[in-house]
Amino acid sequence: MGLPVVTSSQLVSILRGLGLHSGDGVMVHAALQFLGQPEFGPEMYLSVLEDVLELAEAGKGTLVTPALNFGFAHGQPFDQKETPSEGMGILAELVRQHPNARRSPHPIQSIAAFGRYAADIASRDTSSAFDPGSAFERMVELDFKLLLLGADVKFTTMIHYCEQRVGVPYRFWKEFSGKVRLLEADGTPGPWQERTYRMYARDLQIDPQVHCGPVQKQLQQQGKWAEARLNFGKVCVCRFRDFVESAEILLRQDPWVLVQNRPDGRPWNP
Repeated sequence: MGLPVVTSSQLVSILRGLGLHSGDGVMVHAALQFLGQPEFGPEMYLSVLEDVLELAEAGKGTLVTPALNFGFAHGQPFDQKETPSEGMGILAELVRQHPNARRSPHPIQSIAAFGRYAADIASRDTSSAFDPGSAFERMVELDFKLLLLGADVKFTTMIHYCEQRVGVPYRFWKEFSGKVRLLEADGTPGPWQERTYRMYARDLQIDPQVHCGPVQKQLQQQGKWAEARLNFGKVCVCRFRDFVESAEILLRQDPWVLVQNRPDGRPWNP
């Protein structure tokens, strides 16, 4: 027996019911395998998002996906145009390869975007992907929304922005240097150059298992989290401003609140 089919009309109805509208800025994390078999293939998800956000209508909305690849941290060169995202799923790659997409230059924690604010967001070349003035901070300023298409909340990349701002004790600053080839202003590949970027990296001696469950729980209690069941998974939506505010309140009260394997032995309470 095959997977249940997900139709475009079904998905449109769910997204609009969860509060997505024309002109919204949205960052998507996807695990499409939990939602069923999309009619016309995985491209259907991208097509529906283009329609709901009206990305083609004078760029009313903006769509962003993570385009992370940790090869640079292991000595591999980074090509802003050609290096694929890694472990981000097929939707992230569809967005990255979209002819109108822009990609931010951070060689480890980049994003891909197209639509109204794509050029603005993707132009942010900060030392850390979550620094002041970064693509992630800009999404908060522009009142972007988080959309989880079957993905668990633990995969929400924005949590690293909160961890860096609070200064959690289970991460530390680490610099990475290597060869990068960034795009020129006209979109053509520039020369290879040596660049150094940094990341607020996990302390592997602690090996923190971070989960955003407490943030989701707080947002649900405040009525700031919307979700709908779709076959074996869920579709969830919240505002990034609400997510960041909730996460930072929790982390300032207890910097270990998101760590499932707390070193103090206290049970984790999602």
